[in-house]
Amino acid sequence: MKWIRRLLVALLVLVAVLGATAVLLPRLVDSDTLRSMLIVAARSHTGRELTVDGDIRVAVLPRPAVVLPRLALADADGFGPEPFASLDGARANLRLWPLLRGRLQVASVEVERPQLRLTVDAAGRSNWGDLLPEPQAEASPAPASSEPGIAASLAGRVGIGRMRVNGGDLLWTDRRSGRWARVRDLDVAISGLDPGRPIPLTASATLETGDPVRSVQLDLETDVQWSGEALWHARALKLDAIVAGAPLRGQLPFRLTGEASFDPAQSRLALQDLTLAGDPLSLAGDLTVAQAGDGPVVGAQLRMQRLDVRALAQQMGVELATADAEVLRQISGSLELRADAGQVNLARMELAVDGSQWRGSARVRDFAQPAIRFELEGDGLDLDRYLPPTPASGSAKPGEASELAASDVAVAASPADVLRRAARHDVQGTVTVGSLKLRGIATQNLSLQVRSGRGRLALEPVSTALYGGALEASARVDASGRGDPRLRLKLSATDVSIAPLLLALADQDVLQGRFTAGVEVSGIAATGDALLRSLNGTARLNGTDGVLKGINPDRSICQARAAIDAARGREVEPCDPSPDARFSVLRMSGPIKAGVWRSEDLMVEQVRFRPDRFYRITGTGTLDLVSTEIDYRLRAASVRRGADGASQEDVREAPVPLRVRGRPGAFTVQPELKDVLRDEALRRLQEKLESTPDGDDEEAPAKQLLRGLFGR
Repeated sequence: MKWIRRLLVALLVLVAVLGATAVLLPRLVDSDTLRSMLIVAARSHTGRELTVDGDIRVAVLPRPAVVLPRLALADADGFGPEPFASLDGARANLRLWPLLRGRLQVASVEVERPQLRLTVDAAGRSNWGDLLPEPQAEASPAPASSEPGIAASLAGRVGIGRMRVNGGDLLWTDRRSGRWARVRDLDVAISGLDPGRPIPLTASATLETGDPVRSVQLDLETDVQWSGEALWHARALKLDAIVAGAPLRGQLPFRLTGEASFDPAQSRLALQDLTLAGDPLSLAGDLTVAQAGDGPVVGAQLRMQRLDVRALAQQMGVELATADAEVLRQISGSLELRADAGQVNLARMELAVDGSQWRGSARVRDFAQPAIRFELEGDGLDLDRYLPPTPASGSAKPGEASELAASDVAVAASPADVLRRAARHDVQGTVTVGSLKLRGIATQNLSLQVRSGRGRLALEPVSTALYGGALEASARVDASGRGDPRLRLKLSATDVSIAPLLLALADQDVLQGRFTAGVEVSGIAATGDALLRSLNGTARLNGTDGVLKGINPDRSICQARAAIDAARGREVEPCDPSPDARFSVLRMSGPIKAGVWRSEDLMVEQVRFRPDRFYRITGTGTLDLVSTEIDYRLRAASVRRGADGASQEDVREAPVPLRVRGRPGAFTVQPELKDVLRDEALRRLQEKLESTPDGDDEEAPAKQLLRGLFGR
């Protein structure tokens, strides 16, 4: 049984070696010497003191191990007595047989509660700045070497079976601003730490910051490998994050997957095949972060499969009050951007938002004083879907609407404040929209340019197709002074169908026809009545082939004649049954002062019920832009149109003064006949005296006067 004898001998030798090692190794290693070596090394490399609270032990059983006590590295001068870095203890368990064969293999390493405090004081000095290497002049690149790298030379010779970090804590504080961030409960587990093989890595931590506190719980799984090109690769990367804290109502989970690589020589991190998925968001793409001379450079090509802004807003405690409750739920698209310390360049953006297609680009330079440039193009936008819903009729109690409006104004920023903030920024851009709807007004082929800066804001030129016609406009706001921002507005409309415009703009069906208009006004940049009451300038309006709703001078004059004829027992001619007036021409222009438009040259050619005649109506009056009330004094002259198309006033019908007053839907037209009767009586009496011999038996003068007035 020679093999049994040999086995027993081998076992005895093994026991002897282990016994000798267990007895001699602790005696050969001096704890005080190791402590002194650590303190000297820390002082040499950092210039700071290292505190070792306890003995450094070397154990053999149950396995060889090096055990470290609590270690603490002092903070920089002026940052207080708390340590810069510390750990409660560490243990490195070694494999004996590989060590005896000349190979260093660590079975496991455990580090307990490592802590790191990063602080910036009130003067902007950091407590880690003295630990950074001094910047050196750039040296010429070293020639390529055929020698194997450190990873290749150590592969298979040095390995760590398992490494764990338990309860790590990192705190960053900026005493200048009071900002802070903390990574707590950091647990890291690494299995099979061999530079030549993929290294499984798991980690978890909680990131906290802000006041009130916002937190992110992180869980990471991946395989990390050090390649021959001095690159770290992380494959099958999976990062789960749960975001919580204000302004979120609850928890918001996300999952990030993909592959990552890090090049220490180039300080470059790359994420390929990146996916980010959560309840309100799902995107994919590639992301790179590299260190440049003046800061990091970020490049990204992202594809967004889904973004639910409404769900995200609800998570943040914000209720989006929109007329359409389904908007902002379906957003998708792609973008390409590059950002560095000086600018962000959105080179390409394509988005699908609630069925509309958008594309464009943008650039922001100089974050201290941003300069923004952009181009945006879309096929359509219905802004009414995104505006607050209109309250249901009768839903508010009397007086409640005004109280609600007042509270809304109190909560929202004033238009002046909004304009001042917008006018401060350097912004230039263009917007093109195939179709746009706002407050019921529908336009096509809208194009506008935006410019702002130094307290001034301009939208010019603005052009669009509007209800069969065209509109060109410009708006300028001057918010550079201390007073209310001033507004200058120019509008030029050509051949616009006015009925649908007024219906959408003011919910009034009072005018039909095709119109050309020009407006040039100035006022304070406010909203509602305050804006209208501040307007001063000029306006003109020309229309053709239209209808005035609720105003019919022909009918009013005819009814007045009919009343007189009926009183005289004469036959009454039929009047126009319509309360509306058809016109072939309408012209008016004049100044606007304090929100009141005074027309000094109004002229309307009204088509009469009698086909061979029309009224030429002229006069002056006012339109209050705030109350929409009109007050016009007019003169209606009957005009005959001859066979040759020429027209002249009908001398057999005296012109009739009219008074038109009221608001849309409640106009009153009053023929003022008293002066007509008086003037006509005097004229007819004078004619009678000049043409009739004394004593002739003629009709009573009153009858002649009435005949002259009404053409009988």
